[in-house]
Amino acid sequence: MSQHQQALDAYSQFFASMTRDDLVSLTLFFTPDARFKDPFNDIHGIAKITAIFQHMFDSLDEPKFIIDETLLSNNIAYLKWQFTASRKNKPLLLTGVSRVIFNSQGLVSEHIDYWDASEQFYMKLPFVGSLLRFIQSKLKV
Repeated sequence: MSQHQQALDAYSQFFASMTRDDLVSLTLFFTPDARFKDPFNDIHGIAKITAIFQHMFDSLDEPKFIIDETLLSNNIAYLKWQFTASRKNKPLLLTGVSRVIFNSQGLVSEHIDYWDASEQFYMKLPFVGSLLRFIQSKLKV
C-alpha cells in the first residue's frame, strides 16, 4: 500500500469519526500552512482550519461526515461524502466532494470542498430560500 493511500485511509477515518475533542489532532493530518476552501471560506493555516471545525461543533448538533467513496491518483484524492447534523432540531444533510492534495510526507496541503450551497443550504433558509425559489421558477423554461 502506498504512503498516499495510507494517508487517505487515515484522513477518511479521521473525518468519519471526528469529535470536538479530536480537533487537537488536526496537526497530524495538515501541513502548517495548508489551504482549506469550501463555499463559505478560503483560508490558510492549521489554526484557521481548527477554528472552522470548532465553529461547526459550536453551532450544530451531532455533526458527522459519512465517507461514501474515495479515489486516489498519485497524491490527489477525492472523497465523496455526506454531512449530517441538526440545528434547532431541524435536520441538515449536505452531499459533496472534497479534493485533497497530499505532500510527500502524506500530510494534506490543500483540501477543497465542492457542494451546492444554493440548493443544499440557502434554499432551506426561510426568507432567502423563498426568494431563491421565486427566482428559480422565473428562470425555468
